[in-house]
Amino acid sequence: MLSKKSLQQQFASEYKKFYEIPLFAEQGFARQVCKLCGKGFWSTTEQPDCGDSAHRPYAFFRAKPRTETYSSFWKKFEDFWKKNGHTIVPRYPVLSRWRDDLPFTIASIVDFQRLEQGKVVFEYPANPLLVPQMCLRFPDIANIGVTGRHFSCFMMAGQHAFNAPKEGYWKEECLRYNFDFLTNVLGVPKADLIYGEDLWNMPDFSAFGPSMESFAHGLELVNSVFMQYRATPTGGFEELDTKVIDVGWGFERLLWYYNGTPTAYDSVFAKPLAFLKRQAGLHVDQDLMDRYAKISSGLDVESVVNLKQEKQKIAQSLGLSMAELEKTIAPMQAMYAIADHARSLLFALSDGALPSNAAGGYNLRVLLRRSLGFLKEYHFNVELEQVMQLHAEDLKPIFPELYENLESVFDVLAVEKRKYGTSLEKATGLARQVVAEQKPITTQKLMTLYESHGITPELLEKASAKPLEIPTDFYQKLTERHVMEKSNSTEDDPDSSALGTAGAGAKKKVTLPDGLAATKLLYYDDAQLRQTHATILHVDHTHNVVVTNQTVFYPEGGGQAADHGTMDGTEVPDVQKQGSVVLHFVKDATHFKAGQKVHLQLNWDRRESISRHHTATHIMIATARQVLGGHAWQHGSHKDEDEAHVDITHYEKPDSATIAEIEIAANKIIQEARNVTVQQMDRGVAEQKYGFRLYQGGGAIGKTIRVVIIDDYDAEACGGIHRTKTNQIGLLKITGVEQIQDSVIRLRYKAGPKALEHVQKQEQLLADACAALSVSPDQLTGAVHRLFEEWKAAKKDAEKAQEVLAESYAHKLVQDALLHKPHGGNLPPQVNKEVPYTNMKLLELVATLVSQQVDCVLWTPDGLYVAATTEASLQDAKQLLQAAGAKGGGTKRFARGKKS
Repeated sequence: MLSKKSLQQQFASEYKKFYEIPLFAEQGFARQVCKLCGKGFWSTTEQPDCGDSAHRPYAFFRAKPRTETYSSFWKKFEDFWKKNGHTIVPRYPVLSRWRDDLPFTIASIVDFQRLEQGKVVFEYPANPLLVPQMCLRFPDIANIGVTGRHFSCFMMAGQHAFNAPKEGYWKEECLRYNFDFLTNVLGVPKADLIYGEDLWNMPDFSAFGPSMESFAHGLELVNSVFMQYRATPTGGFEELDTKVIDVGWGFERLLWYYNGTPTAYDSVFAKPLAFLKRQAGLHVDQDLMDRYAKISSGLDVESVVNLKQEKQKIAQSLGLSMAELEKTIAPMQAMYAIADHARSLLFALSDGALPSNAAGGYNLRVLLRRSLGFLKEYHFNVELEQVMQLHAEDLKPIFPELYENLESVFDVLAVEKRKYGTSLEKATGLARQVVAEQKPITTQKLMTLYESHGITPELLEKASAKPLEIPTDFYQKLTERHVMEKSNSTEDDPDSSALGTAGAGAKKKVTLPDGLAATKLLYYDDAQLRQTHATILHVDHTHNVVVTNQTVFYPEGGGQAADHGTMDGTEVPDVQKQGSVVLHFVKDATHFKAGQKVHLQLNWDRRESISRHHTATHIMIATARQVLGGHAWQHGSHKDEDEAHVDITHYEKPDSATIAEIEIAANKIIQEARNVTVQQMDRGVAEQKYGFRLYQGGGAIGKTIRVVIIDDYDAEACGGIHRTKTNQIGLLKITGVEQIQDSVIRLRYKAGPKALEHVQKQEQLLADACAALSVSPDQLTGAVHRLFEEWKAAKKDAEKAQEVLAESYAHKLVQDALLHKPHGGNLPPQVNKEVPYTNMKLLELVATLVSQQVDCVLWTPDGLYVAATTEASLQDAKQLLQAAGAKGGGTKRFARGKKS
């Protein structure tokens, strides 16, 4: 079996084949072996090690740092690659809409990767190219702001070339560009440049190859990966069909090196940090920060076993106490983290992501709440929106869309801040309770506290009067649990959208014989075809399944319900697809056999209704985006005969006016009789023309995709059956809206005759209500309000009467208890009695009144219990409750519970 270690050893032993290039000899680079880690590297001078920061401290800081901005340095970078024949392509979204296995774009090469039958293939718009790809990664959250170099959002400036030698270029030319840029643009002296040998691989070795890491003064500037091989079943490896140059330039690091500032944050976030310091009135001891930066640059919080001891070492080396370290350094670390998190959120929210309690949105909420926590903890007089706006202004020359999307970003933030404010007070109280328990706080416990109550490590530390031992791997473990989740609805079948076929995974699995031919899908050739003759290829009498050579039945998939109908008069109540074979589930398969000719007949009314609902769904998605904002994406859908629904990502449940706006706008598009056409398109061509909005139902998994286009309104990859014009949908009526999970709403609707039936039923209900109240429709609202107010008044009078009776009942209980006082001893009088009430409020009232004179335990017939004691009582109400066999809690004087 292949392993990274064995491949590294093999590549190193054959370094002339895998690493050596003519450039090295021309420029005087000779191969050496690191005495510390054993890796091979290339340098023009004798070096003690391979240049990795694990072996040597950073040594590129400048006494007077440069002030090159992010945008101006990008112009230098971009100009170099343009001059050298690379096409500059716009960044892709930070949400990888084209990949169902990744919620976020984690590397520039992800932009050009597509999945086909479990294998990665490449879709590239130019060759060679450079992309300013912003990436999101979350495992290092605890390091951000502390180390001076970690980011949750960063630009991987992707230099890519594909398919050498037919296209693009390969190793020699790649490293020549590398050398040219590093020495002539970044200004790295040739004598300080080190090329380290390494290897990059996919976890399953489906793609791997040698890589060259470029170091200068302890900093890794870029990693050049030559994706060249794949594993073979025999344990060896072979050349890939398409070789790929995958060079990820860490743009933040390049700017950091060029400017020579104490931390990367000082270069990348110069304007937002200046604003934060000014607003907070923070005066930084620059000499202290410079000394701290040199120490922290080698720190990795999550690899430290005892963070407290590590901080003590840092404080000691700086000549500070722990208290002084926290006072002087911690506020600056918080500012760095806020600047980083604000930029990450700006990109994510601008691209349509939403913070939530599931999948990738979970990680965004962690960043948001961590930022708000820092702002509150250090009393920074700053709003997160202000920091985001500064980022948007700073990055406008490269990414103008950030500034254009600020309004919608701020709308999302406003809702999230309200949620945070609501939960913070409760979380703070619980944090104090956890600290008071004085029990060890494990990573698992901390994760449970965060996921259940929003309690962060920072909140626990603030709640404690003394230092706590907080696990350093909390954020890493937390994000590992959520970062790889991809929230696709189980109701939707993304495969169908990409392949242009119905559901790739049947719900009812049956065993099929090997070599069974694929079913010809006649509905794609002629969507109006209602019947056909077919030949039976296979019958499964156990499951009542019949497979034919062709079919007019659409199998369930892509959120579209299956067609129904008959096969030679026998009912077909369900149709599924398993691989490329359509399964007809019939009521009784006993009279069917292989080779038999059969007649297939659709339930056409059902097909017509479902196709209306499916076409309406496309309109609803596009209209929701138009009304709610660019963050609105399909999260799932279902289209059936009587009704359809679509789940949309949105941060709050819309009000009735917004729903009415969506309904009016959707019906307008329907009435305009726009053409609905279907095109089989090359995936790359479709993406370039329509963007990633194509993939509402999931990422593309085929080179050719079926695109459903509504003229000048919407285009989606989809395998469903649709109308040919929008006006064939008829009336569309939204019948309900609900929030089905955090940041996801469900819109229910009916189309055509089903919508008319719904409206007529509603009208009948209105007429019945008017008749019952003897009013006209325009008087109904007023009549209902009056009736409601009268009901509330009557209810209030009834409650008041019940309270008077309860007072009388309590007085009688006390008198009976005093009258029948226990004989002998000093036992006080006490009431233990089932009361004739089912209302907890009345039960508590009686107990409160009784306990003014005697202790009591009272309960209702359905098992609600209350215990109460007098002010002078020596008894404990909670113990009385427990003695009565009820479970609950309360205070010494008053407790409530329930007995099952």
